[in-house]
Order: sequence, then structure tokens, then C-alpha cells
Amino acid sequence: MIILIAGTADSGKSSYAEKIFQELDGTPKIYLATAEIIDDEMHERVKRHKLMRRGKGFVTVERPRNLAGVSIPEGACVLIESLTTWTANEMFGGDVNTILHDFMSITQRAKHTVIVADDIFSDGVTYDELTEKYMRTLGELLVKIAAVSDRVIECFAGLPVIYN
Repeated sequence: MIILIAGTADSGKSSYAEKIFQELDGTPKIYLATAEIIDDEMHERVKRHKLMRRGKGFVTVERPRNLAGVSIPEGACVLIESLTTWTANEMFGGDVNTILHDFMSITQRAKHTVIVADDIFSDGVTYDELTEKYMRTLGELLVKIAAVSDRVIECFAGLPVIYN
């Protein structure tokens, strides 16, 4: 099963993703953390997410790019946090063309895959060309991943809206 969970910053998508993840059958529960700690804000966000995961039995693998290289045992559940960060990492230090391939590779090896993404498209701001390219790339990836997902969920104010 593939589950895509999206929402704005601090919408509750990460805690909801972890709740669903815990309910899925399969072990081990591999949490693929894609963040690269580049500033104090990201450090605090990673620290908060680690506290949220404490005691839940997740095996955390910190990997900002080349996620297909992660060892996924048969029967494992994988949570990828997040497509948004992973896309940025690949665009600005890797190969963005590998994301969909790597994602599909993970889903073929895992029993269940949950992927979290940020809705960064609603602010109405005009950005520079590079940021606009990043947003288009992320949007294209979201459409492709949603198309292969068994369930697509949007979180708003801590509440899930299930689309399929």
C-alpha cells in the first residue's frame, strides 16, 4: 500500500503520518528522514520530529538523497519524511530525475510506504525562477506519486481529508 499525506507547515501531517504508519502491519518500521540540517530552524524541526518518534519502535535512517540505496528488508514499512525536502536536496545537490525512480524502488521492496509532502503552493507569492522551477518539479512529483498511491490524504488544522 502506498499512502501520500500532504499539508501545509504545522498542519499535523507528520503526526498523522506516524499514527497511520504505526497501524500498518509489517516490520521493521523504517523512518527515512530526508532533512539536511543547514540552519537553526531545521535543527529545531528535526529535534521536534525525533521527540515525536521516541519510543515508537521506528528505525530511523537519515538520508537526504539517493533513497533507493537504503536497505529495505522484506515486509518492512517505510515512512519518507519528506518529499518536499528530498526534492530540494536532489535539485540543489543531486539528481532530481532519480526521485520517482527511487520512490518506486522503495515501494516495490516495502510492504507499505507512507510519504509526507508539504503544500507550498497556496501562498500566492511570485518567486524567483529557480524557486518556481523547484515548485513545478515538486508539483509534478506529487501528481505522479498521487497517481500510484492507494490513498491520498490532506491534513488541515490537524484533521485528515481523505481523497481516495
